[in-house]
Amino acid sequence: MPIVQHRELRRYGYEVFKAAGLPDEDARIVSEHLVNSNLYGHDSHGVWFVPRYAQGMKKKYYRWEDREVVKDTPCLQVINGKGANGIVAVTRAVDIAVEKARASTFGFVGLNHITHIGRLGDFPPRIAEQGMVGIVWLNGGGLFMTPFGSADRRLRPEPMAFSAPRKNGPPFMLDMTMCTVAGGKIAQKHIRNEPMPDGWVIDQNGDWVSDPEIYNDEPENTGVVPLGGMQFGHKGFGLGMMAEMLVGPLTGAGCTHSKDGGVERNGNGTMVLAIDIESFTELDVYKDDVEGLAEWVCGSRPLPGFDKVYAPGEIEQAKWAKLVEDGIDVPDGTWKEFEEASEEFGVALPGTDG
Repeated sequence: MPIVQHRELRRYGYEVFKAAGLPDEDARIVSEHLVNSNLYGHDSHGVWFVPRYAQGMKKKYYRWEDREVVKDTPCLQVINGKGANGIVAVTRAVDIAVEKARASTFGFVGLNHITHIGRLGDFPPRIAEQGMVGIVWLNGGGLFMTPFGSADRRLRPEPMAFSAPRKNGPPFMLDMTMCTVAGGKIAQKHIRNEPMPDGWVIDQNGDWVSDPEIYNDEPENTGVVPLGGMQFGHKGFGLGMMAEMLVGPLTGAGCTHSKDGGVERNGNGTMVLAIDIESFTELDVYKDDVEGLAEWVCGSRPLPGFDKVYAPGEIEQAKWAKLVEDGIDVPDGTWKEFEEASEEFGVALPGTDG
């Protein structure tokens, strides 16, 4: 399993995307996003996407500049991305949401008809760094989450990410799905030839599925259980349903499998919200308040087997610090795809640490 430094992966991704036809800035944004996902410990949303994204981009790349603004008011904008790259689109939408929040307290951007937006946790901290609360919801991703009490795949992962500025460090950040695990984490188990733990995937008999190949090969018989599992999954299921009802209609993407005038709208909407803290209170007062909360909660005595109690986002920061120094491990299956992409696009492979 090659170990690769993040700078080499950034260079590789950027050059592959450029060769696939992306504008310079778009290639940089997408490459940075994917490598940063690995650095934060989320390989599920990381560089394994480089060859896969590039294949689609090579066929046709739709630019953010060709989007259609469907609705625009002082506090909100709804955008038809016309197939624009999701990572680029949400990066740009963050700037629009912040600008509107500066003027109107709340800045909302709804996006539809964009591609995969990558790791949601990348975006809200960009808002928090501007002294605001940032939230991103999505009713996109694969159709693999089950309702509570069923193994049928009926919902998407329904992820959300939340970030708030803090006094003593990078912003707090929570990034989670409403099901027990993101689809990319199942894909990583498959790539690494590892079994899935109990609690992820269930079959029609109510038994746990450990083989990721069964999950891939039998979509009609298996599904990812909602957050809370078989005992408390009604909570994750309920949150997933409400996320659909919130994100789908308000972004113009529609709920999963809903129909409007006979035209199927299959979801995949993204909702970006910025809330200007200084419209409510002084920013320093807010930071003192939430920092006090973190100190109180995270000062709890850890149980045996736990080093400490982490605030949301602190584990990712610790992983970043380690992997920036140690390098990122690239599974052999992904490296093989790198080799194929390097040959196809005429780009040198990333250098490795051995």
